[in-house]
Amino acid sequence: MAFVVEDGSGNPLSNAYLAVADFKTHHDDRGRSYAAFTDTQIQQGIVKATDYVDKRFGKQFRGVRRSHDQGLEWPRLSAYDNDGFLLQGSDEVPRLLAKAIAEYALIVLQLLNQELLPIPARPFAVLDPATETVSGGQAGQVIRNREKVGPLETEQWYSDMSRFTNGSAMGVRSSIIDDLNIPDYPRADLWLEELIRPSMNITLLRGD
Repeated sequence: MAFVVEDGSGNPLSNAYLAVADFKTHHDDRGRSYAAFTDTQIQQGIVKATDYVDKRFGKQFRGVRRSHDQGLEWPRLSAYDNDGFLLQGSDEVPRLLAKAIAEYALIVLQLLNQELLPIPARPFAVLDPATETVSGGQAGQVIRNREKVGPLETEQWYSDMSRFTNGSAMGVRSSIIDDLNIPDYPRADLWLEELIRPSMNITLLRGD
């Protein structure tokens, strides 16, 4: 696979915020083992971690992307840390971001190279080839079940708040902007704190 580490130039082909050597150094310093994984697997973990960070936090990062054609969310313009220092120059790809990617990548590997973003349960159609009829279906934990007799009616609610009545989907909650469906990874998430916009629109300026 193509493994292109962002070097601060805004390379359109970049798909990773961290080199394998830097991943190893980060975890060596913390006494964590990655010996069970090949360099190719580590690269794949870094790419998945980079995808996850840009998908989940991209619109929340401070500043704006430096160019329209760059492959990733960083480098950025007008991005300041909590002390008012501009995250540019030698810090085009912030150290905090690199540390977070190292943590997320190891989590990916420990999860046997699975995704950090879960795939929520959703309705799906099932075709019966014998009768050529289509019926609804659902996956996930049932959290409420109701049955009505005369005329017969059944209703089930699932853990993602989708509802089925007599086999037909009655409504599914979208999770596109719902962080409640995304797991927390504190060991990695906290490294990104200074790269995320404050909840209030406060511009941090460095004094002379």
